[in-house]
Amino acid sequence: MIRTPGLNPLYRNYGVCGTVSPKGGEKCIPQVCFCERGELLKNGGFEIPGPNQLDLFASWLLQAHTPDIDLFRDTVNVYQGNAAASVQTNDLPIVGASTLILRQHVDVTPGCLYNLKFAERMVTFIGDNGHLPLLAARVVYLDRIHNEYELLNITIQKTAADEEYNLHEQTADLPVPCDVPGIIVQFSFYITDAPGSVWNLDAVSLQSVAQISACC
Repeated sequence: MIRTPGLNPLYRNYGVCGTVSPKGGEKCIPQVCFCERGELLKNGGFEIPGPNQLDLFASWLLQAHTPDIDLFRDTVNVYQGNAAASVQTNDLPIVGASTLILRQHVDVTPGCLYNLKFAERMVTFIGDNGHLPLLAARVVYLDRIHNEYELLNITIQKTAADEEYNLHEQTADLPVPCDVPGIIVQFSFYITDAPGSVWNLDAVSLQSVAQISACC
């Protein structure tokens, strides 16, 4: 479960020091002020199956979906590795858009700036120009009463099937607030009146682009 805002966790163990470079060796920088290195998301390539049908991929939560849209493990149309997350619409009738929301809670260092990268491909598009599929990739955090605030938003709309995967990357405009120790990476698929459409997601990555927290 994601942790919500409270006491700035950087205030704890403040006396443990680190250095940014050899030239700054004489200056004490708390170790907790250093942003993470490397990958923060778990199972970003969707290689590890989940424990049950509702949580098809380990570490990912199927937050919501309408009855006419399903999540599958695709081992044919992949960007890298052996599997991709595949969102597919079926023939069940529904009023409005078919919706599926996939998310992961991630512990982060307050004050650090993060970059989101992912690959997506509309494998099959059964629809028309009046109802275009939409994917919203977002990085958000929660306040104390669980209101969501957005750090990053990548919106993708399709007019036809893709011949290959498209790679997307964006850095948040602002760092994570100083009292926020966790964020949510979320992918929301909206497909209207297009049974048989297939939209794949793969190679999701979240990494810090800063070395030192802005809260220090």
